[in-house]
Amino acid sequence: MKKSLILSATMLTLLLSGCTTNSSSQKESSSKTSTRTVKTSYFQNLSNSAKRNVKFTFKLNQDDTEDNTADPVYVVSATIKNSTNKNIKFDQSKFICVLPSNKIISDKTGTLTIKAGETNSINQLFQKMPEQGTLGDSYIEYLNSDNKLAYTKFTHNIASSNNLTEQKLITQNKDTTANSTNDDMDSSSQSTTSSTALTESQAKEILRNWAKSRGNGDDNFGGTSLDDLNASEGDNGSWSFVNDDGLSYVSSFPRYLIINQIFIHNS
Repeated sequence: MKKSLILSATMLTLLLSGCTTNSSSQKESSSKTSTRTVKTSYFQNLSNSAKRNVKFTFKLNQDDTEDNTADPVYVVSATIKNSTNKNIKFDQSKFICVLPSNKIISDKTGTLTIKAGETNSINQLFQKMPEQGTLGDSYIEYLNSDNKLAYTKFTHNIASSNNLTEQKLITQNKDTTANSTNDDMDSSSQSTTSSTALTESQAKEILRNWAKSRGNGDDNFGGTSLDDLNASEGDNGSWSFVNDDGLSYVSSFPRYLIINQIFIHNS
C-alpha cells in the first residue's frame, strides 16, 4: 500500500512539473512574439512591389472660402492604406501636385507614420487647386516623379492610385511631363544668364582694356574720362556708358564692346 502511494505521488509530481514547463515555454514564446520589431521605412525607400501595396485615395472638395467667381477653387484630402508588413513614414511637406503650368506643394509639415495594415488620412493636403488641375492632365507624386501616387482624374470627386494604369491618362500626361521639363530647362537657362551678367566694375574694366588696346587713355571717351561716363545696366546683363554728348559705349558678357551700336570683340 505504501509503495502504491509513493508511486502515485511521484507520477503527480512529474505531471505538475510537465504542466509548469509547458506553461513557461508558452509564455516565453508569447513574449518573443510580442517583442518582435516591425520595420519602419520611408515610402521612397520601399521596393516597387511594396509601393503597389500602399493605396492612395484623393478626395476633391470645392472651397467656398476662396473667390470662385471666375473658376471654382478646390482642396484635396488624402487617405492612405498601408497593406505592407512595414510601418511607413511620410514627410508631409513632400507631397506635390504637378500641373501643366506649375506645381502645388503641400502646406503640411511633420512626419506621418502609418503602421502596417492600417489606414490614415491627411485633411486638405493641397489647397487652392484650380479646376484645370482636376481634369486628368496632372498627377500627384511624393518627393519626385519616381513616386507617382495618382493622376488627378477625379470621378465623383475621387481619384485613386488605381488610375495609374489607365493608358488614356498615361498618354494625356506625357505633355505635362514635357512641359515641366521645358520649364526646368528655361529656369536653368535664366539662372545661367543671370550668373554671367557683368558688374559695373567688370564692364568698366572691359571698356578700359579696349581703350588701351587702341592707344587711348581713360580720359579719351569723346573727351570724357571713363569714371565720368553715365553708367546704366541693360536687361541682358550689359552696361551702357554715355558721355555728355550722347556717345554710347556698351560692355556685355563675355568680352565684347558695342560702340555706337557697332559690336566689337574685346581681344
